[in-house]
Amino acid sequence: MADFHTAGTRDRFTRTLLTSLWALIPVLTLGLGTLPLMIHATVRTRSPAQALATVPYGVAAALFVTLDPDVSAAYEVVFGGAMFFSILVGTGHAFAIRSRVWQRPDAGPLYPLQSRQRALLAAHRDERAARETARGIAATDPHQALELGIGRVDLADRPFPDGGLVDVNNVPATALARHLTLSDERAAQTVRTRVAVGGFTSVDDLSVTMNLPPRHLDAVADRLVFLPPR
Repeated sequence: MADFHTAGTRDRFTRTLLTSLWALIPVLTLGLGTLPLMIHATVRTRSPAQALATVPYGVAAALFVTLDPDVSAAYEVVFGGAMFFSILVGTGHAFAIRSRVWQRPDAGPLYPLQSRQRALLAAHRDERAARETARGIAATDPHQALELGIGRVDLADRPFPDGGLVDVNNVPATALARHLTLSDERAAQTVRTRVAVGGFTSVDDLSVTMNLPPRHLDAVADRLVFLPPR
């Protein structure tokens, strides 16, 4: 495991070093390599915005070729401005886009594991926000919640995303068994009991009425919703 971690660290260091050297091409070539670098970036990213941003570097390169700073003071100022733009602006631009330019198609961004972490965390936040919104609808307008299919994890074509809520009073026994970690027999008993009592009202009510083990529902409590039985 240590060798694997060391190899991964070495790979990241090498990749960072090489991409940094790539981004320093405008400095290392005194601005002459800026246009080829930007063209390369455009080809790699296939970005219209990057293609548009490459145009000023083309103009600066043309000034390099056509202007002789020894001819006049005006030419010298324009030539110097073009060099300044190509070196300083080009270097900053290159560092800003290097992760996208060197993104591997099969591995995600420059740091694929971190990117996956950020994506998963964002998805969890989005899911949690969706649950809160759906739970608010269930609390203030239960009939609308029923129409939207909130909590009906057994339905594949629900129109309203609810972040994974489970409507304990309306889903079938198979859904209760899967999402509440119940045996098939206990799930079927839960369905019979909810009919007899007119539906459960809360997690505590469900737990006490069905005599579930202590803390059995703790892991899923934030996903349970109790709408009027249909």
